[in-house]
Amino acid sequence: MPSRTAAVLRFSSLGDVLLAAHVPSFLKRIDPGLRVLFVTKERHAAALERHPHIDRLYLLRERGSDPGAPVPFGVRGGLGDLIATLRLEGVDTLYDLHGSLRSGRVLGSFPAARRVCAPKHALRRRLWVYARWLKPEAVTPLLVTYRGVAGLPADAPLTAWLREALSAEERRRAAERVGGEPFLLMGVGARWRTKRWPLRHFLALAEAAERTLGLNSRFALAPGETDLREELLGALPSERHGTIDEIPFRALAAVASRAAAVVSNDSAVLHLGPALGVPAVGVFGSTVPQFGFAMQGPRDVAVEIPLGCRPCDVHGKDRCPLRHHDCMERLEPDRVLEALRAALPSPSGRAAVEAR
Repeated sequence: MPSRTAAVLRFSSLGDVLLAAHVPSFLKRIDPGLRVLFVTKERHAAALERHPHIDRLYLLRERGSDPGAPVPFGVRGGLGDLIATLRLEGVDTLYDLHGSLRSGRVLGSFPAARRVCAPKHALRRRLWVYARWLKPEAVTPLLVTYRGVAGLPADAPLTAWLREALSAEERRRAAERVGGEPFLLMGVGARWRTKRWPLRHFLALAEAAERTLGLNSRFALAPGETDLREELLGALPSERHGTIDEIPFRALAAVASRAAAVVSNDSAVLHLGPALGVPAVGVFGSTVPQFGFAMQGPRDVAVEIPLGCRPCDVHGKDRCPLRHHDCMERLEPDRVLEALRAALPSPSGRAAVEAR
């Protein structure tokens, strides 16, 4: 029997790639003998390294990259180079999870291959922003859609692929960093400022979680979020400065794998939850769960408050258009604490951590 080879296409962003990376696991569950290639931007290579169900990465070279940098189990080049090499792989099925001009060019280069395209729902999300009076339907959570794309039922269990991808050395370093006590990982950053819950609310939640649940907190920042780092350094006592995790994403994933739960803005940190099998609480302000990026895992919860001005954008903005940011300012820590209680598998979260 000839070998079967599929290519999964998802170029950006990191959060979207983390969700798309569940698809190789879905496909292998349907057909264990399938070779699965994953086509994305080279900046996402580290997050996907040692993925248990990706046979080879195809990485789109980006401007300013180092052409001599090593490539983990994969191929790197311009789009034409990647297409030419994919032809040599004998790809017979393409899964387009992006729906962009770039992924369309790849599809057009394989006229004989089977094409499976995930619905994009861009119009429906824009209706939520600009024409809510039409009462558009909520977009199905993306991992439910991806199960269907792969041929699985909507309630098929998830594989914690990123947990399996972590090396023993990465786990050891994370254990040294966090110690043995159960904790929450709080994703306090986000690319767009309107998606950020105020830091004082995160700190109030951390205090309440420690007092009522016996859970300490750690604070995840993307490298370069200097404003949040300075604010955290000023708000935390010096002995807690070591709980600020402004570290590369792969190291952050290893830290998150030991957490009792993740509490995060609508950002890539939130999607670490289903990729690691960790409960995740999403805090939503300028964006809404109805966009389909929330509640991906079985114990995931989304928290929001109803306001007539929400959502104000599909992706987020640098500042609130109405200058008040009430969607986040008025979202009280007690509401998020209650959502966290619902997400945790045990009253303290200790059972989840000790099982790991």
